[in-house]
Amino acid sequence: MDQIAVNTMKSLEQLIKLAINKRVQAAFPNLQQNNFEISLQAISNDLNYEYKTSIAIKIFNQFKKQNLYLDLKSEVDVAQKIASIEFQDKVIYKVEANDKGFLTIQLKDKFIEDEINSLLINGLKFPIKKKQKIVVDFSSPRIGKEMHISHLRSTILGESLCRILEFQGQEVIRVNHIGDWGNQFGMLINHLLEEYPNYQINSPVITELNEFYRAAKKKFDQNEEFKIKSQQYVKQLQALDPVCIDAWKMISELSKQEYNKIYQRLNVKITEFGESYYNSILPEIVQQCESKGIVELDQGARIIRVNGYKVPIMIVKSNGGYNYDTTYMAAAKIRLIDWKCDRLIYLNDIGQLNHYMLIFEGSKLMGWHQPPVTSMEFMGFGLIIGDPKRFKAIQIDTVKLIDLLDEAKQRALKQIQQRFQQNQQVKEFINFVLSPEEFDFKAGKMGIAAIKYYCLKQNRISNYNFDFDKMLDLKGNTAMYLMYSYVRILSIIRKSGIQDFQVFKLENKFKITHLHERHLAVQLLRFVDVLQSVTDQLTINWLCDYIYIICVKIGEAYNQYHILNNEHTQTRLLLCEVIRIILQQSFYLIGIEPIEKI
Repeated sequence: MDQIAVNTMKSLEQLIKLAINKRVQAAFPNLQQNNFEISLQAISNDLNYEYKTSIAIKIFNQFKKQNLYLDLKSEVDVAQKIASIEFQDKVIYKVEANDKGFLTIQLKDKFIEDEINSLLINGLKFPIKKKQKIVVDFSSPRIGKEMHISHLRSTILGESLCRILEFQGQEVIRVNHIGDWGNQFGMLINHLLEEYPNYQINSPVITELNEFYRAAKKKFDQNEEFKIKSQQYVKQLQALDPVCIDAWKMISELSKQEYNKIYQRLNVKITEFGESYYNSILPEIVQQCESKGIVELDQGARIIRVNGYKVPIMIVKSNGGYNYDTTYMAAAKIRLIDWKCDRLIYLNDIGQLNHYMLIFEGSKLMGWHQPPVTSMEFMGFGLIIGDPKRFKAIQIDTVKLIDLLDEAKQRALKQIQQRFQQNQQVKEFINFVLSPEEFDFKAGKMGIAAIKYYCLKQNRISNYNFDFDKMLDLKGNTAMYLMYSYVRILSIIRKSGIQDFQVFKLENKFKITHLHERHLAVQLLRFVDVLQSVTDQLTINWLCDYIYIICVKIGEAYNQYHILNNEHTQTRLLLCEVIRIILQQSFYLIGIEPIEKI
C-alpha cells in the first residue's frame, strides 16, 4: 500500500470512525474481536452536530443474540454508555446519545480550523492509499452514424468519472470502444461502391451520415441480392481485402469527423480502441479459449457456457465469423494481461448488463480476471426519455446530439440577454455582468453546463426526461443556480480589494466566529469522503448533491452574517476562498467550465 503523502486532505469519516471505535472498545472490551462496521451519516440540518452513527443499535442487537450486558435494556442504554466514555482526541469534541439510539457527533473547532488552514496553504491534495491502473470504457459510438442523444449519458458520465479518478491520483486509460468492425460495414461498403464507384478519385460529399446509413439499411432489408453481397463484403473486410479496407477507412473518417466535433464541444478526452483494434488477435483469443477446455460446438458455432446464464458467449459464429463477444473477450485480455490493469469500468445502458456479466465471467474462466486482485465493473445507466413538448413525434434515439447542443446554446443565449438588462440594475453585480461581446461564447458554455449537470445529478440507474426548461432554471438544483452562487462568491472576494490572496492566506488564519460558519466549513471538509464514495459506488450524482448543498449553505450564510465591512472580514474571506477552491475543482470534476460573470 502506498504511503499517504504529507499535507494531503484528510478523510473526516476515517478519523471519526477511528475515534468512535476507541470509545466502543473502552465501553465494551469483550467486543474487540467483533468486526462492527461503523457507518456514518452526515448531518446537514443541525448546526450543533456534524455526523451521526447507528453503531449502538447494531451492538445492542448483537447483545440480544448472545445474551450479553443484560442490564442494558435498549439501544438508547448502549448509546448512552458509549457517549459517557471520557476520551480525549484531536477530532471529536463530544458524543451524545439521542432518544432513538443514535450517537450524534460534534467536531472540535480547532480541528476544523486547522484543516481549513491546511487546505488554504496546501491546496486540494487527495490522500491516495493505493494507486491503480484503471480502464474506463465509455461513449462508444458506432461508425456510420452520427452521435445521438442516447450517447449522452455514457459520454458525460465517463468523462466525469475519469476526471475524478485522475484527481484521486489513479492512472486512467480512457477507452472509446467504437463500433468500427461489425456486420453493418458490409452494407455500408456495398452502398458506397454502388453509389460512388469512383469515390477514390472523386471523393463524395456526404453531409448527412445518418441518411447514408438509412439508405444502406433500406437496401439491406429490402433487396436480397444487396444483402447477400453485403455479407460477402463483411468476410472480405475481415480478410483485409484492399478495396474493402479503403472504403472502410473513408466511412470511418467521415464518422470520426462528426463525433470529434461533439467531443470538442463537450471537452471530452478519449482514445479510440475500436473493434478493429482487436481484429488481428481474434484467432489467437479463440485458440486460447479452446486450449483452456471451455469451448464447445453448438450448431456449428463455438461457444462458452457460463453457469447461471442461459445465453452463452459466442466466440465464433456458425459461418466462421467473429462477433461482439469475441471482440469483448479480446479487449478484456488486452486490458487485464497486456496492459496490467487493476480495474475495468464499462459504461453502457442498463439493458446491456447480461452481456457484460458474461464477459466478466468468461474472463474469470480464462484466468485473466482474478478478483479481488482485479475488478471488472458495469456502470449501467437508465435511458433518456424525450419530453413530449420538445420532441413531439420524433423518436428520441434519432435526435442528433449536435442539434441538442445547438439548441441548449440558443436557449442559454436568450436567457443571458434577458438577465443582462436585469443585472445592470443590481449594484452588487455591476462589475461582473457579461458584456454583449461575451454573450455567444458564454452561452455555449452555459448550455453545455446545463445539459451535463442535469444528466449527472440523476440517479444513473433511473430513466430521466430531457427537459430544457428545468435544465436552465436559475432556481433549484441546476447548473445555472450553481454558477450564480460561484459568481457571487467571486464578486465578494473581488470587492474585498485583496490583490494577492496567496500572501493573504499566509498572513492570516481562519478562525470560527459563527456557528453557521463552522457548519459550512465542515461541509467543505467532506470533499474527500464524497469523492471516495463516488468512485467506490460509481455514483457521480452524490458529487452533484454535495455541490448543491455547498451552494445552498452559501446562500444561508448571506442571511446569517455579513462578510465584508465586518470585524471578522478577514477570516470570513478565507472561508470564501476555500469555497471558491472547492467549487472550482468540483465543477471541473463534473466537466463544467464555470463562468466568472453571469
